[in-house]
Amino acid sequence: MSRVFLKKSIIQSTIFSITISVFMIMMLLMLFFGKTFWEKESVKLEYDLLTIALDVKQTIDSNLHLIPSCQDDVNVLSRTQQMVKLDKVVKPLLQEKRPYSVAYYDLELGWMVSEGKQLESVEAVLVDLHDTSEIKVLNYDYITLVSVPVQLEKGLKGYVWAYATKSEFELGPFTGYSISFSLLFLSIGIIIILIQKFMKEIQHQLEEFSESIVHPETNLSWNFHGLPELKPVFDKIAGYTQELSAINEELGASQRRFTQIMEGISDGLFSIDREWRLLFYNDVAKKYFDKPDEELKMKNILEIFPSFSNTVTYQYIAEVFITAEPAYFEADGMMTSERIFHTSIYPFEEGITVFFRDITEQRQQQHEMARLERLNLVGQMAAGISHEIRNPLTTVKGFLQLRGIKVTDPDEKEYNDLMISEIDRANTIISEFLSLAKDNMGSTQEQDINQIIYRIFPMIQADANNGNKDLILNLNPLPSLWLNENEIRQLLLNFVRNALEVTPQGGCVIIQTYEDRNNVVLAVKDQGCGIPEEIRDKIGTPFFTTKESGTGLGIAISMGIAHRHNAELTFDTGDQGTTFKVIFKRRNILGKKDEGELS
Repeated sequence: MSRVFLKKSIIQSTIFSITISVFMIMMLLMLFFGKTFWEKESVKLEYDLLTIALDVKQTIDSNLHLIPSCQDDVNVLSRTQQMVKLDKVVKPLLQEKRPYSVAYYDLELGWMVSEGKQLESVEAVLVDLHDTSEIKVLNYDYITLVSVPVQLEKGLKGYVWAYATKSEFELGPFTGYSISFSLLFLSIGIIIILIQKFMKEIQHQLEEFSESIVHPETNLSWNFHGLPELKPVFDKIAGYTQELSAINEELGASQRRFTQIMEGISDGLFSIDREWRLLFYNDVAKKYFDKPDEELKMKNILEIFPSFSNTVTYQYIAEVFITAEPAYFEADGMMTSERIFHTSIYPFEEGITVFFRDITEQRQQQHEMARLERLNLVGQMAAGISHEIRNPLTTVKGFLQLRGIKVTDPDEKEYNDLMISEIDRANTIISEFLSLAKDNMGSTQEQDINQIIYRIFPMIQADANNGNKDLILNLNPLPSLWLNENEIRQLLLNFVRNALEVTPQGGCVIIQTYEDRNNVVLAVKDQGCGIPEEIRDKIGTPFFTTKESGTGLGIAISMGIAHRHNAELTFDTGDQGTTFKVIFKRRNILGKKDEGELS
């Protein structure tokens, strides 16, 4: 065998050794590790036990007339004498030399005569047999037992049991297995040693070969005796090494220039291949990824960000992969659902490039401008038509009141009162229009917002009591602000009445004031079911309301009041209720007073 190896190269010798090793291991596995071996041994044991039991049964059947019977000898022998007689008759029948233990159990006497190892769990065996008249095989943790019934014309006489302990059964196969395993491990050890020897030689030769490729000028005379297959490869590599070095330098310079250009782009940028692996990303994109480079480069973006597959961006990327056409869109959920991005997707042969820009602030500004324009438009309309409408309404209301004095019919009086209430409702809407039309702070003075709340509290507490609801004040000491008391009262009434309407009976509405950094916060919290997500963006839009009799101007008026006080109106909502907050920028308000902007 060694001569055969010497004539071959190291790789050939290794392959040949591995082939022989695998073949030998497979043969050993086929010979010694078949799945059916133990099943075969178990069946053989049961067959041997059955043969022994049937042989003993036949012998006992031949001498059955000698075995005492309780019914025949009940007046002749005592039970103890019958057991002694049973031992004398059956014991010789069981003493024939056999490889496993046997026993005869007499059901009438409840007595067992055995030869060999004593059977301990007789009761368990009898329970499992259930007085059956069939041959049965029973397996326990420590024995295998075959039971053969002994029959009489009048019924079941007893059982012949042949059994073997697990130690008796396993000793022979285990010895053979031990020898087989020892030979197997020895063979595998020898094979591993041979493979390791050849592999080390291959490793040494390949290291020298690699050194010759990397530094051809220092090792031009490498010996190819061990690996002659590498001689043509070495010759070709040596011819292209210098050219490849120049190309690599040029590619490195191009890569650096490309990286500088991409990093100079203000938009986020990343490229992925068709396997969704990140090929490139600039610093802006890395800021949104918020992960180190080792977790990003050439990693599947769907594995890095599992939730990315649920975004609109993912759907557009998948479509561009199919259509190979650029896509442009605006959507949230690029890497976070809290931001809005303008995204452009451009395909190339190996994948796509994605440019994205955060336009969240821009959209918020546009939304705010649109809201202010709507409020301004409503204000202008209110200023133009409110007085013209109020005058004829006042006249109509006056005549209806005079008519109501003269009307005696209850139905006509009810209709008359209804028309007057509707005119009052129209006047209320006109008043709200006029509130939107205000463009200055009016009369303001430096005062404590808590005192305004205390003065209006009895009125709003009465509203709460009428609805079987509680109104809780949680007011903290605050610095004074420049406020228009009438407008703050109107703002507070709007929020509290809205909160009382959505709070169930027995619930409570909380009015709270506190300082947050350099700001003063007025908060009103209800215990309603929250604002549905689909209408949250519409809160504050004039004439938008979810109430059957609402005008949709309450929140819009409150937002105008907050704006005139240089404050910000926000809200937090959820299943446990909604909290509207007015955040007064105390420093800015006082600054305006100093500049003479507040009267």
